[in-house]
Amino acid sequence: MLDLNKTVGEIVQELYELWEVDHKNWPNSEDPSHLEFELKNFNPQSEKQVLLVASLCYIVKSGAWQTSYNALKRMLPDQEFEDTTLKEIKYYFTGYEYTKDKKTFEEYIKNQRNPFILELMSHVMLNSIENTNACTPFNLALQGVHYMHLSSKKQGLDLAAIAKDTLNEEYYLVIGESKNRKKPAEGTMEALNAFNKFDSGKHWPDIRQVMRTVANSFESPDNNQLSAAISQHILWQKKIIYRLTIEHRSKKPKQGSQFREFKTNTPNVTYAQFRQCEAIWTARLDDFYNAVSDKIVKFIEKKEEKTHVG
Repeated sequence: MLDLNKTVGEIVQELYELWEVDHKNWPNSEDPSHLEFELKNFNPQSEKQVLLVASLCYIVKSGAWQTSYNALKRMLPDQEFEDTTLKEIKYYFTGYEYTKDKKTFEEYIKNQRNPFILELMSHVMLNSIENTNACTPFNLALQGVHYMHLSSKKQGLDLAAIAKDTLNEEYYLVIGESKNRKKPAEGTMEALNAFNKFDSGKHWPDIRQVMRTVANSFESPDNNQLSAAISQHILWQKKIIYRLTIEHRSKKPKQGSQFREFKTNTPNVTYAQFRQCEAIWTARLDDFYNAVSDKIVKFIEKKEEKTHVG
């Protein structure tokens, strides 16, 4: 059964702690290019981890995802959904509309359903922002998170959030990408090329819009003033943290880092640790994605049975 008695924040925090996330500077601490994270205890066969990720997927697909990070931490996911919503969620994770054609079905699973689940996992990894304070001269705390895409077809940032340095009262924008390509290097370069456009200022109007959306989620009486102040401040100061999550087949990528071009593509980043990345290195995550989806579908089918009996 899905665990819907916990808040979103509790589920996210529990997953992050279960994964035992560690980090290191690459290639070294003296002259680092970026910060690499390792999920030391991510286990795609773990029933507990599968259920927790499935619970988050169910909540997000229901449309209950909020932008305020504090609201996320408090939000009670246990709620009633209309039958049509349940059916839509079930069809999404089964790929029901595409089952008549094997090739179309496989493409849907690979290009839509699986990326959605990986994107959600990248949101869990946002906790890394608050757990790197020991290796940076900052004390960062997440303030707001942009709503998550309900479909991987939608254009825009995979992840956007605002963090605050509580030591200096400074705000930072977090931009994230998640990629699951057959050739991991292709996904990495797609994301780094996107980061390069942001870093060069080509997409700043888009970033400004996203930033204001996130800022408006803050629970503050001066939301509009805060939104404008954050938007102008971050864009002019270029205080942006880039995060990248990819699938990978190997724990040890060629040439020492899957992300070795990170610094080249984001030369304006003010601090090396503001380039953050993780390669989830299981052989493939397909079995994990299938297990997560199966839990969601069975949960909904039980709810439908109860409704029908009632």
